Amino acid sequence: MAEEATILLTELANSERLMIVTLLHEQGEMYVNDIVSTLGANRASLSRHLARLRQHSMVTTRRKHNRIYYTLSHPKVGELIKTLSGVMT
Repeated sequence: MAEEATILLTELANSERLMIVTLLHEQGEMYVNDIVSTLGANRASLSRHLARLRQHSMVTTRRKHNRIYYTLSHPKVGELIKTLSGVMT
């Protein structure tokens, strides 16, 4: 359990990745361009962060034609976001 928690907390310690997973937790599946516009993020930077989140199985992708959609896939990430939200308010 400690190893999994360390990975989750390390990856979510970055503010951009935390904003991405929070957005996906709130909105569900999102098209990558919608994530870019909602967060006002640089597309290249966002792509790197999404790749890291995919690497650690926190998000999954679905391709429809030339569009890529992202979904939060790690069940504990959603729980962690809810807990953080409760602590920070």
